[in-house]
Amino acid sequence: MRSFARRDGARRVRPGLALLAVAAGALAAVTGCATKGTPYATPASQSAAATSAATAPTAAGPLPTASMTPLPAASGQLTGTDLESVLLPAADFPAGFAASSSGPVTSGGSLTSGAAQYPLATVSCSDFVQHLGSTGFGETAMAADSIVGTDQAYDQVIYQFATASTATAFVAGLQSLAARCTSFTAPASTGTTATFSLKAAPGASVAGRPTVELVQTGTVSGSPLTLDTVFSASGVDVFAASGVGLGAGAPTAPAKQTIIYNLMKRQAAAAVLG
Repeated sequence: MRSFARRDGARRVRPGLALLAVAAGALAAVTGCATKGTPYATPASQSAAATSAATAPTAAGPLPTASMTPLPAASGQLTGTDLESVLLPAADFPAGFAASSSGPVTSGGSLTSGAAQYPLATVSCSDFVQHLGSTGFGETAMAADSIVGTDQAYDQVIYQFATASTATAFVAGLQSLAARCTSFTAPASTGTTATFSLKAAPGASVAGRPTVELVQTGTVSGSPLTLDTVFSASGVDVFAASGVGLGAGAPTAPAKQTIIYNLMKRQAAAAVLG
């Protein structure tokens, strides 16, 4: 994982997606997330653009899924701090779900550059699932968060790249990654390893934009895990939303495409305000 210089404050990175809250206590469902990761710093105050974006109108409740109004492609370069304000609040999710106590993961208050630490063409299956939802994929900025319930969670992620072609290539690369990750071992919350599988296929479009649906399955502490994630590239951004179930089915309402559409709308408002 990339390191970030300590500034005025610090948060702790939660590598991987979906920190689930279960009746027995906090259990990290996905690959080695039983403890929080290394600290990184964010500025003590957000930029004016982030503050304005946080107060931009949002569409609470379900959006139409059969026909979504086309949106402009994501443009501009927002920082991770700005993108954090784009993430949907817990109020946009069903009753019984709340923001993760770990808080969101972001790349901080400045843009990053350099080659991907985890390029999809060569990254190990274990490293991919451990670091998805954190930094290291060649992005210029990112933000991610989990909204958790009992045995279920929603994840929302935004990766911003330097060019639209790089964002599109990231989503396209998921299918070849899944093809070589049909069975692999990765760290589990018990401190041991577990066997997981990835499967990818084209998903339902979001406002006319194609998607890839990536499904991770496995067993954690004797309970079946399903992490169903939809990815869609729009301009320089990749938007992703997951439904996660541990010992229960993954939640399906709101639909993952609906979550992504909400994120796209909020990003467009943040980019204009920025």
